Amino acid sequence: MGEVLLDALIDTLIILPFLLAMNIIIELVEYKMSGKTGKALKGGFAPLIGTAVGIVPQCGFSVVATDLFSKKKIAFGTLFAVYIATSDEALPIMLSNPQGVVKVLPVLLIKICFALVVGYAAFGVEKLIERKSAKKTSAFDETNCGKIEINGESETVSHAHTDDGHDSTAHETVHAHGCHSHAMEEKPIGVIETKKQRAGRIWRVYFKHPILHTLEVIAYIFAVNVIFGLIVYYVGEDKLAEFMSSTGYLQPVLAALVGLIPNCAGSVIITELYVVGGLNLGGAVAGLSVGAGIAYAVLVKQCKPRDTAIVMTAMFVLSAVLGICVTACGY
Repeated sequence: MGEVLLDALIDTLIILPFLLAMNIIIELVEYKMSGKTGKALKGGFAPLIGTAVGIVPQCGFSVVATDLFSKKKIAFGTLFAVYIATSDEALPIMLSNPQGVVKVLPVLLIKICFALVVGYAAFGVEKLIERKSAKKTSAFDETNCGKIEINGESETVSHAHTDDGHDSTAHETVHAHGCHSHAMEEKPIGVIETKKQRAGRIWRVYFKHPILHTLEVIAYIFAVNVIFGLIVYYVGEDKLAEFMSSTGYLQPVLAALVGLIPNCAGSVIITELYVVGGLNLGGAVAGLSVGAGIAYAVLVKQCKPRDTAIVMTAMFVLSAVLGICVTACGY
C-alpha cells in the first residue's frame, strides 16, 4: 500500500513542473497578446510540433496538451498527434533492455508516422468545418442580436437602430480559458502604483490563477494515480500480462484497451510483454499509440463530455485498427 502511494506521488510530481510552467507561460502570453495565442498554437506546424514533443519519454507533455486543449489553445489534430506520439515509460524500458533496443525503432517510426497522418487529417477536417461555419456566421440576420465564438473567444454583438436608419453596433469581448474566465486587470490610467501595488497586481494577473489551476489538476492526477495503482496492485501485472499474451489476433484490441488506462502502468505492461515476446508488434503499436498516460484523466475532468468521447473513441478505434493492420502483415 505504501509503495502504491509513493509511486503515485512520484508520477504526479514528475508532471508538476511541466504543467505549472506551461500554465504560467500561457497566462503571460495571453494577457500580452490579448487572446491571439489561439491562432499561434493552431497553425499549420502545430501537429508536427505536437508529434515532436510527444516523443519525449514521459506523459508530462500529453497532460499539458490536454490542459491547452481544454482552454481551446490547441485543436483536435494537435492533441491527437501528441497522444499518439507519447511513449510514456515505453522508451526507457526498451532502451534499458538488450532485447528491447532492437525492437524500439519500428515502434517509434510507426508511432511518429501515424501521429503525423492522424494529426494532419484531423487538422484538415477542422479547417473545412471552420470555413463552413464562417460562411454561415457571415450570413446571420442583422436584425437580431448574435453571439459568435471565434478562436476560443466569446464575442457578443448587439445591434440597435438609430433614428437615421443606421445600425449602432456594440461589441463586448470576454476572454474564456476553457473551464474558467476572467476579466483583464489593467493598470488604472493616470494612477501611479507603488512597488508593492505593482507586485500585487502582477501576482494576481500572471501567477495566482495558473498556480491554483495547476494545484487543482495535480490533486486530481494524484487521486487517479492512487486509484489505478491500487487496482494494478491487487489484480497483479502478471495476471494482466498472462491474459493479454493468450489472446492471439485480439491482441491489438485488448492492448488498446489497456493503453487507455490513465496511468503509466498500461505502457509498462505493454512494453515489458513486447520486449519478452509475449506481445506482437501490432499489439505493442496499438497499445502504445492509444496510451497517453494520466492525460486521459485530465481530459475527463477538464473537457466537455462530447469532446472527451470524441477523443477517446477516435484514439481507441484508430490505434486498434492500426494494430490489426500491422498484425495482418505478419508482425
